[in-house]
Amino acid sequence: MVIQKSNLFNKYIIFFFLIFLFGVLLRVYNLNFEDYWFDEQAGFWVADPSISLSETLERSKELDRGTHLVFNLILKTFFYVLGYDPSIGRILPLIFGVLSIPALSYLSFQINNNKSFLLTAIISSINFYLISYSQETRLYSLVFFVSILNIIFFFKIYDLKDLNKSKFLFSILYILFTVLGTCLHIFFFIIIFSQIIFLLVNYISKKRTILFEIFIIFISICIYLFFMFDSLLLQMGIKEFWIQQVSLEFFYNFFFSRFFGSKIMGLIYLIILLYLIYSNRVSIFKYNSKFLLLIFILFFSYFIPLVYSIFQKPILIDRYIIFILVPIIILISNLLLNENNTKKRYIILFIILSSTITNTYIEIFEREISKPEFSKSLINISNFEDKSVIIKAGDELTEKLTINYVKNIKISKDNNINFLKSSDDLSNLGKLWFVCYQPINGFDCSAKNYIFSSWEILSETNHKLLTTYQFKNN
Repeated sequence: MVIQKSNLFNKYIIFFFLIFLFGVLLRVYNLNFEDYWFDEQAGFWVADPSISLSETLERSKELDRGTHLVFNLILKTFFYVLGYDPSIGRILPLIFGVLSIPALSYLSFQINNNKSFLLTAIISSINFYLISYSQETRLYSLVFFVSILNIIFFFKIYDLKDLNKSKFLFSILYILFTVLGTCLHIFFFIIIFSQIIFLLVNYISKKRTILFEIFIIFISICIYLFFMFDSLLLQMGIKEFWIQQVSLEFFYNFFFSRFFGSKIMGLIYLIILLYLIYSNRVSIFKYNSKFLLLIFILFFSYFIPLVYSIFQKPILIDRYIIFILVPIIILISNLLLNENNTKKRYIILFIILSSTITNTYIEIFEREISKPEFSKSLINISNFEDKSVIIKAGDELTEKLTINYVKNIKISKDNNINFLKSSDDLSNLGKLWFVCYQPINGFDCSAKNYIFSSWEILSETNHKLLTTYQFKNN
């Protein structure tokens, strides 16, 4: 009997590694399919390893009031070791995206010690939302990964009733990932708040001692304030924000259409999740059920930002709560395998896997360019003898960080393309390339207000979100 269980477990492990390998391949495939868009270019500028730490801090404050400082410092270190190149920058989020698969699978197994971790691995491996953020040089794949680790070590502390070496070790790791998570993104506090509520429910229902856990959370918050208090004040001082108030349509899908690829896919996952929560409500809504913490994270991830949006300003957008996929995926994986009706279980399983695989196939193998095609524009410019380029930007800061990005693309380096500032003396040039990144210029690509606006236009080339002109000095 023991041998049979051991053989079965070994088969599960082999199956898991096959799933994991498939998830890795999906994330590596077309890693640099697209060029950087503006937010990635901004982080790339801040993370320049050739500048001093103090200058990095100043750039971060100038750009976004230090909002993404911690990730950009990690990225800066990564560039320092491997080289300052946009294509290398994509490797960092890829690493965190890949590590999230086994981490989430382990959390699933930790919550419910059965084979549901395999379904968790499958869904997380083929979810295109997670794949796409594993291929974007921004902090969100790291936030997702750290949120998983935070919950893992929270449960480690929660499960150990007595104070011992293991509990102290897990507490240190919990503090580490809590501080890192909150420093990465302020929305990480939603997870912390959910954990506090979970502990209070346990205390009220069972009179369980929660003093140690509350103390650990308090220490984590104090450490965060010590390092990030100035940045927090700067962020709180923002009076206007670019995010729009959620529309009525939001309450029909709760970003599930974004999380799972389309309105139909979002509806499938939302209906299945609600059904499984309802059908398992007795076991979920117990004070000591680990599923209850996942429900709290799910609820407060929407509730807190929505309440803040009513009284202050809109702040809710899907990527800010990327960690909500942790409870969604784990709840679906575990509750589905708890379904007593075998026929119903297999029908739901078929719907989830078939629709997700189909959607992921379309997203990956019929993928369309959605970001500016700088590389194609630069390839075109490199074919000409005159390679002086002006980047149209609305302000000096935008111009600086965009030039910093394009001059570090391999094509620019290999072909000695010369990028000039709008403030440079251009009167002695015979020919000039004028590249307009449409979104940051309100899709106005005219050359008015530039000295060369009266020059002859030799050519106009259009790529995705870019218009490139070649001017000749009369």
